[in-house]
Amino acid sequence: MSTATIQDEDIKFQRENWEMIRSHVSPIISNLTMDNLQESHRDLFQVNILIGRNIICKNAVDFTLNKQNGRLIPALSALIALLNSDIPDIGETLAKELMLMFVQQFNRKDYVSCGNILQCLSILFLYDVIHEIVILQILLLLLEKNSLRLVIAVMKICGWKLALVSKKTHDMIWEKLRYILQTQELSSTLRESLETLFEIRQKDYKSGSQGLFILDPTSYTVHTHSYIVSDEDEANKELGNFEKCENFNELTMAFDTLRQKLLINNTSNTNEGSNSQLQIYDMTSTNDVEFKKKIYLVLKSSLSGDEAAHKLLKLKIANNLKKSVVDIIIKSSLQESTFSKFYSILSERMITFHRSWQTAYNETFEQNYTQDIEDYETDQLRILGKFWGHLISYEFLPMDCLKIIKLTEEESCPQGRIFIKFLFQELVNELGLDELQLRLNSSKLDGMFPLEGDAEHIRYSINFFTAIGLGLLTEDMRSRLTIIQEVEDAEEEEKKLREEEELEKLRKKARESQRTQGPKIHESRLFLQKDTRENSRSRSPFTVETRKRARSRTPPRGSRNHRNRSRTPPRRPKNHRNRSRTPPARRQRHR
Repeated sequence: MSTATIQDEDIKFQRENWEMIRSHVSPIISNLTMDNLQESHRDLFQVNILIGRNIICKNAVDFTLNKQNGRLIPALSALIALLNSDIPDIGETLAKELMLMFVQQFNRKDYVSCGNILQCLSILFLYDVIHEIVILQILLLLLEKNSLRLVIAVMKICGWKLALVSKKTHDMIWEKLRYILQTQELSSTLRESLETLFEIRQKDYKSGSQGLFILDPTSYTVHTHSYIVSDEDEANKELGNFEKCENFNELTMAFDTLRQKLLINNTSNTNEGSNSQLQIYDMTSTNDVEFKKKIYLVLKSSLSGDEAAHKLLKLKIANNLKKSVVDIIIKSSLQESTFSKFYSILSERMITFHRSWQTAYNETFEQNYTQDIEDYETDQLRILGKFWGHLISYEFLPMDCLKIIKLTEEESCPQGRIFIKFLFQELVNELGLDELQLRLNSSKLDGMFPLEGDAEHIRYSINFFTAIGLGLLTEDMRSRLTIIQEVEDAEEEEKKLREEEELEKLRKKARESQRTQGPKIHESRLFLQKDTRENSRSRSPFTVETRKRARSRTPPRGSRNHRNRSRTPPRRPKNHRNRSRTPPARRQRHR
């Protein structure tokens, strides 16, 4: 059999399969309602929708353009969110086609179809199927063309989500609407609609999207897609037509695996409602280990950081797993003997791709410093400090992420202070002292550079940065500490003056009481040094009579027959006869 014949038979078989998929998918989507949403989702998996994903996209676009299906758009959006959870290509294709179809219908001034498309895109934004940049493009286009009715419809549905993910842009849109309401002449119905929209915003959008967000966030996996419209892009008119599939067998095998997984999930959900249920928990963390192994192999098999970033972004990692990926990247960098810019370049590409990656890096930085810092060795702390210092110096992470650090002896550990040392040394090497000082002045890092509060905190911070050779960063703290010390000295002097004044008052009261009561209480008992010195020079307060009656301190003289017990011999009288055996010494006559 020739090769051409085999190809013709292959094309014929694929066409028959395509026709079967189209005939199965079209009635399911056309008859979609809120009541049969879950049933329709299960029925779609009876055919290979990996091959027929463009058929689903074509039917979804036609369903949206049907002007009679305005109330069923929430059901279609929920179905797209469920399908995007298993097959992200469906969500990506629909985001692009709906955006291009909106531009086409808007240029044709078909505002009813535009309203249906905007409702579908707004609800998909609530499910995180499309990125906020898609909604912002639409709102800017509508504000330029002054299509306020469509702007009001979009803000009612997804205004609260837009305020959550892009607060600055959300406020700019509201300022524009307020300016239009105050300056332009609007019809009564349009003015009432704008006033109603402002009332909804004052109530935190509580009544804007009720009944539209019908899926539980835990029932689907998030895969977010973005698309930027250009003037050259046009809607795909051949979407859903038959095309030969080059990897038909691979898609068939992938769909069998996906379908088996879906059947297992449905079976487990059914068993949860029964009385006799058997729950199986994976205590071995096999899935987690396999995921980390996959990320690690991607890092080690890449020659550059750009290549590794491209491979990781191609995996379309869910938002709840991005923090785990960042943790794997940091732990891989710590296994190196020295700091490698491979991981810093990889992190730069990840952060610039989407804002969610920056959030994951911020959370990982906080975890590294507050929870894991004591587990690292000195060499690992050096690599970690250089890694985070590189990202902060090039503004891939804001300087405000350092606000979690409080540099005190009680609230910091030795490993944390070593990490801060290497971090700031890397910042100085990349930026220089002058540029670093400017950035620190613009970011109020009261935890490390306090200018108010406890003097001990300021003194400790000054000593730390001086010890690591960055004393120039502490000039403001030194001047502030001098002011605080002067204030404290002044307060102490004032306190001493108050104590002396109180002591002087007590002295005056003592003198007054002595004058009125007489010399009953001597001043020496009041512990008054000055008065004691003055009174020591004056005469004794005793009178003459008391002095006469005063007892002498010398002992009284005894009688004659009193025996003198003192060691000195008593005085003898003149006529006393010497009765000792030794004769007295004779006087020698002088010739």
